[in-house]
Amino acid sequence: MNSIDAEHILIEIEKTLLAHCRQQGLFQPGEQVIAACSGGADSMALLRFLLRCRETLGISVRAAHVDHGIRGEASHADAAFVREFCRRNDVPFFLYDARAEGIVIPDHPSEDWARRLRYSWFDALAVKENAVIATAHTLSDQAETLLFRLARGTGVHGLAGIPPKRGHYVRPFLCLTREQTVAYCGALGQKYVQDETNADDHFARNRLRHQAVPALCGVNSSALYAMGRLCDQMRELDEWLCAQAQALLDTARCPQGYDLAVLRAADGPVLTQALRTLVVPSRDAEEKYIRLLRTILLQGHGAVQITDNVLWRVEGPLLVRCEKEAPLPAPAAPQPLSEGSFHLPGGYLLQIQLMNYEVFLKNPAFFKKDYTYCADYAKIDKNILLRTRQPGDVFRPAGRHVGKKLKKYFNEIAVPVSERALLPLLAEDNQVIWIWGVGFAQGMEPGDQTRKVLVLKTKKE
Repeated sequence: MNSIDAEHILIEIEKTLLAHCRQQGLFQPGEQVIAACSGGADSMALLRFLLRCRETLGISVRAAHVDHGIRGEASHADAAFVREFCRRNDVPFFLYDARAEGIVIPDHPSEDWARRLRYSWFDALAVKENAVIATAHTLSDQAETLLFRLARGTGVHGLAGIPPKRGHYVRPFLCLTREQTVAYCGALGQKYVQDETNADDHFARNRLRHQAVPALCGVNSSALYAMGRLCDQMRELDEWLCAQAQALLDTARCPQGYDLAVLRAADGPVLTQALRTLVVPSRDAEEKYIRLLRTILLQGHGAVQITDNVLWRVEGPLLVRCEKEAPLPAPAAPQPLSEGSFHLPGGYLLQIQLMNYEVFLKNPAFFKKDYTYCADYAKIDKNILLRTRQPGDVFRPAGRHVGKKLKKYFNEIAVPVSERALLPLLAEDNQVIWIWGVGFAQGMEPGDQTRKVLVLKTKKE
């Protein structure tokens, strides 16, 4: 490839990518962006694009690699390739080595196993580094995902495909085909690694890539772009349906359940999405459960067992959710306060991060007006434990100057008795300094003299 052709490719592809990033609002000025980099053509193209255009985008760039250990020495070689590139180009680099972390790798690990491992670490890394994760999903990946979901069975939500932005994940390359990323690497003279498993048709996605996609492109050379447009349209429709379904449920909601007459009067697709919304908290919204719920709703009697513990039943004029109480899991053992993500019994996810006060003040993603989940780290004793309640615990709520027995405080703020045994908190001996859903105790908030801030983020899984 001569220099003129290479320059033309770079200009055209970067023009396309920058327009896509602007249209989708993928990056914010001053944002920390970590490129998820496997070392393949797509991810190396992504990393090079972010580095070349970081000033235009107003971002800082780092890279991260997950060594699943699935492919033995080949996996380690890929990790070494990405590490060396980052070293030579002064790119901050994060590596997760599954074997070194003590992860037991299954005899025949699936794509889904590797994906869960990868995203679990990325989730924690995004929180720890206060960054967004950029992945190199392309228009080719979008088409393969669409076909895969169609083959397995899907609805409007599944047809929406891979979103350009979800939580702390951004996907700048959904406007490019895989051929374009290879061309971009070629124009830059950028080497990349080849994952030999991509040629193995044992994997369903590879069969789609090697057989179904070429067949469709044989019918229409622009098939990938057509499928990408379909996903965009379905995403808009899905968002509209979700909003309509939520409005329907809000209207139908009664103290004991949902008004059958209001639900029956809804348009078909909106009702389907509303029923899917009712099922999702308990399990995957498989079509059979939606169909059964619609049947009992229209006939005015009957019940549908969603899980061993959850039943939806028609009771008079209402659709009612009935739940059998499951035995509570044992509380987690007390552990010292440290940074990281903690998955605790009861479905509690706690993410703990320590950051410089200056960074905290400049970052709108964290709690500016509400400091209840932020504390001056200098005010925290280093013997603090993450645990659940113990006899004799005392807590001094923010805005008060006296402590209360934790049991009395739970009564005062109406914490359900069934939740108290597993509710996470931070404490030194019997002095509680933070409670899930409440925040830090009086006097812990950061101020002008603060140097480091302890930031807690919570989520109920």
